Amino acid sequence: MTTHEDDTSALAVDEVPDDIDESVESPSPAELNAETLSGLVSYTLDWSVQSLLERIGKTFDINPSFQRRDAWSNDRKSLYIESLLLGLPVPQIVLAEDPSAKGRFIVLDGKQRLVTMKQFASPDENFKSFKLKGLQFVSELNNMSYENLQESPIYSEYADGFLAQPIRTIVIRNWGSPAVLYNIFVRLNQGSLSLSPQELRQALYPNDFTRWINTRSAQSNLIHEARRIKAEDFRMRDAEMLLRFIAFKQSLEEYSGNLRQFLDAACGVGQTTLEGRGEWYLEKLASTCEQAIQRTFTIFRNNAFLRFEENIYNRRFNIAVFDVMTAVLSDPLLDDRLIEEHAAEIEDAYKDLCLNDSEFQSALKASTKTIKATASRILKFSERVEAITGKTLEVTSRAIALALKAN
Repeated sequence: MTTHEDDTSALAVDEVPDDIDESVESPSPAELNAETLSGLVSYTLDWSVQSLLERIGKTFDINPSFQRRDAWSNDRKSLYIESLLLGLPVPQIVLAEDPSAKGRFIVLDGKQRLVTMKQFASPDENFKSFKLKGLQFVSELNNMSYENLQESPIYSEYADGFLAQPIRTIVIRNWGSPAVLYNIFVRLNQGSLSLSPQELRQALYPNDFTRWINTRSAQSNLIHEARRIKAEDFRMRDAEMLLRFIAFKQSLEEYSGNLRQFLDAACGVGQTTLEGRGEWYLEKLASTCEQAIQRTFTIFRNNAFLRFEENIYNRRFNIAVFDVMTAVLSDPLLDDRLIEEHAAEIEDAYKDLCLNDSEFQSALKASTKTIKATASRILKFSERVEAITGKTLEVTSRAIALALKAN
């Protein structure tokens, strides 16, 4: 395998915003209207911390495997715990009843708070414990765990009060379509850190395939290098990258222009594939994705997955370029020797498309929301690679089929 050790310093930089923001995509008007919301009911419940602890990882299925992807620092966790210890107001938690599993709830807002409570007061192999630090009002509790509080003759009352602390929750019932939850999810996150819908997707479709996507992407150094992140991403963008690759690899011609629905459907298709063909086949797809990433680095070095404009590379990761490169360079008729032999020519062809083909330019600036843009960018680059390598690629005919669908 070709390495890119000379360029690792360029990859180990602080993350910058992506070139295209597809973090949370609102459902289309066709999916939602007043009638679809007519049966929705919301109600409030006050649960004690102890009651919540008993439910986390059980009826509150937040999938323990997610917890390796910690979004909060210990300082932030500690301040949240301090608020509960002192009875200070904390944000409400928003849940949705799962109609497919009685008594199960999907966490729409408040997952990190629930995780923090669990890690502090009831840790286990899935929820790693931590000690308090950086407290503002009860600094004497710094460096103490919940167990330390319980055993302390001076501070044990804090432990008891913590368990009794009430937390307001809003529960949504009769939401009907997943599009309703996506819309609520978008609204909850407006004005705050932009979250990937992948986490919600895995809550809506909890199966062995989505768990595999989560675990496999977290282990992929190449996916992380492609995205310019140093490790597994708590917003699960690495998981969505692998899911995108598999979805387009298996069903490119079926893409309808709605990325969220396409990836939702891919979770079901993936589960069927896992049950029918086994995990070895999914592993083969993941390895093919990584091979395509490696080939992209072979061609572009530290400029891999970037858009070329005004004779320089835009330093922001571009998810559309990722889709193009992995779709084309994973074609089974290509091999590593051929890529290495023609690397300079392929890069020049890509630069030419970025500079001189207005349709290709537009397709790389647009998010994956139209069939035409998706088909165009894959088709144009695939045809250039065909001309350079002398290979007739399978992905070209598939992109043509998608383009005809758009027309």
